[in-house]
Amino acid sequence: MALRGDEADDHEFRSRSYPVQEDMAQQRRVWRFERIGWAGLIVLIVLTLAGLFSKGPLSQVEPRTADGKLQVSYERFSRNGSQDDMIVTSKGAPSEMRYLVVGSGLLEGVSIENLNPQPAPLHSEGRDLVIPMQADKDGLATLYLTVRSNGVGLYRGQMHMLGGETLPMPRFIYP
Repeated sequence: MALRGDEADDHEFRSRSYPVQEDMAQQRRVWRFERIGWAGLIVLIVLTLAGLFSKGPLSQVEPRTADGKLQVSYERFSRNGSQDDMIVTSKGAPSEMRYLVVGSGLLEGVSIENLNPQPAPLHSEGRDLVIPMQADKDGLATLYLTVRSNGVGLYRGQMHMLGGETLPMPRFIYP
């Protein structure tokens, strides 16, 4: 006797004891758990490709102060030991010497490996680092930094031009 439609589906999902002991209710729960696991894995892969764990659109940010005088392009997510680039741009009066203050909160999570162009001598103010920047004839000063992440966790860094608005730069470093 052949089963049709709903009867065949119903028969397939009934628990049986011959030839093998099966608990179909338990098997359905396992299948549901597997589907949830696969969906979670796909979401994790998509987030990884989007930059949740390093370089990508979710990680790349370019905050600027409200007055537009300071802008920083950097990666908000990094891995311990990885190198990242930061581009700091300052706008103001032509040919003026400006001073970028890098807060100690940022310096606790990264070490600066390279600065371009090479600025005049750096100095510190308390635990902050002060970097001089010479503006061009259009009033634009750009500093390219290469930093290496050397911590783990959330670092609440900040930068500001001496006498200007503070720009928060939160950064999460994965192990």
